[in-house]
Amino acid sequence: MFDATPAGEASGRLLDALVERVLGAVESARSRNARHHAYDAALGAAEIDVVAVCEETVRIAQGIQADAVLALDSRRRRAMATADETTITRSLFTEIALARQVSTPAGERTYALAQALELHPQTHALLRAGTISQAVAGAVCRETTYASVDDRGRVDAEIAASLTELSPRQAAKEARRLVMAADPHAAYERTVRAREDRSVTFSPELDAMASLTVYGPAEQVASAFRRLDDQASARRADGDPRTIRQLVADLAIEALTGERVSADGTSAVRAEIGVVMRPESLLSADTAPATLAGYGPIPAELARRLAASDAAWVRRFFTAPDGERLTGSDPRARRFNAAVRRLVRTVDGQCQRPWCDCRIRDVDHAVPYARGGPSTPQNAQGVCQADNLAKEGPGWRVTPVDGEGPADEALARAVRWRTPTGHTYATRRREPLGVPTRDQEQRPPTSSRRVEAPQEDTGSAIERSLAELLRAA
Repeated sequence: MFDATPAGEASGRLLDALVERVLGAVESARSRNARHHAYDAALGAAEIDVVAVCEETVRIAQGIQADAVLALDSRRRRAMATADETTITRSLFTEIALARQVSTPAGERTYALAQALELHPQTHALLRAGTISQAVAGAVCRETTYASVDDRGRVDAEIAASLTELSPRQAAKEARRLVMAADPHAAYERTVRAREDRSVTFSPELDAMASLTVYGPAEQVASAFRRLDDQASARRADGDPRTIRQLVADLAIEALTGERVSADGTSAVRAEIGVVMRPESLLSADTAPATLAGYGPIPAELARRLAASDAAWVRRFFTAPDGERLTGSDPRARRFNAAVRRLVRTVDGQCQRPWCDCRIRDVDHAVPYARGGPSTPQNAQGVCQADNLAKEGPGWRVTPVDGEGPADEALARAVRWRTPTGHTYATRRREPLGVPTRDQEQRPPTSSRRVEAPQEDTGSAIERSLAELLRAA
């Protein structure tokens, strides 16, 4: 049932290979340093050598990392011979991601590359030797994805001699040429299957900005961009003060939302905006940051502006002064109540598995309900679908830790993940929601101008009551 090769022996060989190759690369760099002409050394030749050997070390490590992934896969399959393929790979994707401190999709790509390199032994050898980058190796593997095993081997043998001279794009082009020469239909099948992966992805950026990326058939995306660019050029010619890039972005938002974007980039977007804040953040000049659902922390001033918009549906979550407590949950319920689910989605913003930056798909029980986990805020976490499924597999344990206050009122400050191999990782909610840090509390205001609480009575009854209490205080 278990791999007969001792685990320490197999991993020891990999570590020995890593140390040997890295030391060889470092010694080679030292030797080059000693031979530099004085003039070249004065210009920084030795520092360039250090940059180069650092890159070579990364490549060597990535090549041996692929060996480790293949060894892990083999050992796991022997140890879990009766488990189905999905259970095995789903767990491996997440375990590899945790070990690399990346998202689960990135862990899956690491696994896929290792499997592909096994079918491209010469390309793998070049990566392991540090003479090509992982990007070049990956480009070759991607281009041969739908070729037969025999054709992959032929392409690998033919392209290996020139890979050290090629960039990732050039390597992909050469591999594609060889694949089409060996099997023209495989190249066509690749383009057909690629369309199955069409998608739209959302990525939060700095300063309350975000990116929306469309991945689709080239002719469709090119046509859409051409239309946006033509419309932007026409508006610019008519005297619009915005740049072409700004106009292209604004026109795309207008097409998707149906709302016009003004020259300063604002728009009366008709969407539900969830903002989590202390009452002071909305009804006074409190400077503690609020949290915008689906994005993350935003300045309190921007949160007040969003909350005051007549065009937006605004869902405002008011927390207690400590920024965390939320009452009214039923620990015996199968699902979290709506208030807890909305709060977790808004507070967490992204998957709470350590180092995963995927969007939340499920508000999940850290300790599964089937194992006695209660439906309380302290046992709630937002996770992506991949990690939610992985943690239900054999050997996984997820536990909330460092909770403060009653379990039905406080979100856990941290959640600990334990993998089937016994490795443990923890993710921590960095700061209590809506509560200024000690530095913020001690920091003097940036302006002496007093900001009054809103005078116009536009809030709900509870907000008006909160405003009166704040003024009285």
